[in-house]
Parts: sequence; C-alpha cells; structure tokens
Amino acid sequence: MAAFLTAKSWLSSLSDSDIEAIVDVVNTDGIYSGPQLLSDDELKHMQAFVTSTICEAGHETVSLSREQARVSGLNDLPDSDEFSDFIRRLYAAGYGAPASDFEVHQILRCLTGRTAAVHSWNFHYDSYVITALIPIEIPSDGMRGDFLLIPNTRQIRSNYARNLVDKVLLDNAWTQKMLRKRVPAADRMKRVHLTPGHLYLFWGYRSIHTNEEVSSDSVRATALFHYVDPHAHSSLKRRLRGA
Repeated sequence: MAAFLTAKSWLSSLSDSDIEAIVDVVNTDGIYSGPQLLSDDELKHMQAFVTSTICEAGHETVSLSREQARVSGLNDLPDSDEFSDFIRRLYAAGYGAPASDFEVHQILRCLTGRTAAVHSWNFHYDSYVITALIPIEIPSDGMRGDFLLIPNTRQIRSNYARNLVDKVLLDNAWTQKMLRKRVPAADRMKRVHLTPGHLYLFWGYRSIHTNEEVSSDSVRATALFHYVDPHAHSSLKRRLRGA
C-alpha cells in the first residue's frame, strides 16, 4: 500500500509564501504544474491498478468513485493531514475566509477504447472551486489526451441559478463547436501535456476545461480531487436533483 512519503514531505515543507506563490500562478497562468508527488513505486502500483480496472471493464473507459478506488490505496493521499492542510491553506490564500466544508469529491478517470472519444472534447466547468489533478498514465505519442484550459473565465457565482446559466450557455452544441474550432489559434486557451505522478492545480469552478481525444489503443488515467462546492447548500440545487 502506498505511503505517499514524497508527497507528504513536500506538502509539509510549504511555507505561507510558497502557498501564496502557488495561488498567484493559478490566478495568473490558470494552472500550477507542481513536482512529482508519487514515487516511482507508487506510480507503478497505481498503473497496475488502472490496467486491472480497464481489463475488468472490457478495455473501455471507466471512472471509479472514491469508494470504488479504495482498494488501490489512492484514498490515503487526500485523507492525509498533509494534503488536507495544503488544500485548506490554498483555499484561504486564494479566497480569504476558510470554507466550511472540505470533503473531497474524488474520481479516478480512465479513458481508453472506442468510448474514449465520447469522454473527450467536452468543455465544462467543475462544480468545485479547487481541482487537484494527478496523472497516473498518459500516452507518450499519438492522440495523448492533452489537457486544455481557458483559465478563470468567471468568478464564483453568488447563487446556484447564475451558476446554472453559465453551464447551460457552455454545455450546448454551438458553444462546444466554437470552442473546438478555437483550439489551434486561441490566445487564452492553454494546452498542457501532463506528466504522470506530478501535481496540477487549477480553479475548476472558474475555468473552462477539457481533454483532447485519446487513441483507442492507449490509456489516459487521471486522479481528480475536487474541493469546495459553493452551492452545496442551495435549495434550488437540491430540488433540481430531487434531494
């Protein structure tokens, strides 16, 4: 089982000025590309888990929830005091008042096979303010599924209704088509070739993002950790979701 000693050592070494510098990069450039958090052995362990998971799924795309990925040991990273404290400090430095809820929404997303195309080129906003991304397996050539980001295109909305309008305006065929056409020459759009085991941070709620297509015979696996839903207590959100 992974101990994540490399990650814990780096996270615990960060000073307040280091955190502020990370926030400044995210605010200015849209994404922070951090160091290698997973050791080589931890990365190999996670890649073996991904291979087994994809095999069980018939060599097609599969996404695992936090509970489904528990056996991999991945949960031990966000559950650590070092990672939790890092996210809290990051949010406080970026947004001032500490958030009341830091429960992690975790997904292990594995794209491969014919279904990989269905899960690519879908520009969207996350429901959570902070997104921490750790690639597990990334193709080295061909269609690699590079990460695309138009950073910080909106502020945190004061209510869920305004957030919903943003998502409706983005999640329609015309907007999606226009964004895909912009990719080769877009000034603000960033393309990031992800490195397995490294940490990437961005404001997922505020930034339009997606991944490019992945070759059907390749695997693109990423661990995503989402934090702070600004509309978690919205009555409108609960009604629309039937809660």
